[in-house]
Amino acid sequence: MKNKFLLLTWLLAVPLLWGGCDKPLFKTDEASIAQPDELPPITTTGEGTFACKINGVNWQRCGGNLKASSLTGEWHPVYKIFQLAAGRECEGFDDRISISAYIDSEGTYPLSRATHNDFELECQDVADQYFLLNNADNWVEILNLDTQEFIVSGTFQCTLVHEKCGDTLFITDGRFDYKWAY
Repeated sequence: MKNKFLLLTWLLAVPLLWGGCDKPLFKTDEASIAQPDELPPITTTGEGTFACKINGVNWQRCGGNLKASSLTGEWHPVYKIFQLAAGRECEGFDDRISISAYIDSEGTYPLSRATHNDFELECQDVADQYFLLNNADNWVEILNLDTQEFIVSGTFQCTLVHEKCGDTLFITDGRFDYKWAY
């Protein structure tokens, strides 16, 4: 009986304690805000940045929780494929950008794939993304590929289209600096 009383007391007290906390229940990335006045600087040291302009408006990653970061990616040494995805899940935004290319060193490469999902758009669903516009100037420039420290850094730009939404996204001034293993 005593154990049941202690359990009941604990279950009633915990929600009251949560109400007094200023911190959110889930840890969020503090690295950025949804629409910054300026994009972060271009760096090559694994700072965890990802930002660009979409149709001239600044876009920067934010959000994430205990199980998912707002920035994920890798470079696969056997297949030479680089993949990076960034999300903006904060301040009323819920969208994601991903890019990938076949790379083997520093230099400029054509993007093999790029997508944008905006989960706030009525004309789009999860399986219906913005995709690369063929014959556009879609590229990634790798400024640092450090396979010892697991860092990939660079810049990118691309043009994405969505037939159902009837929209074109011009992504410019893209930059990223990512450490894919810790």
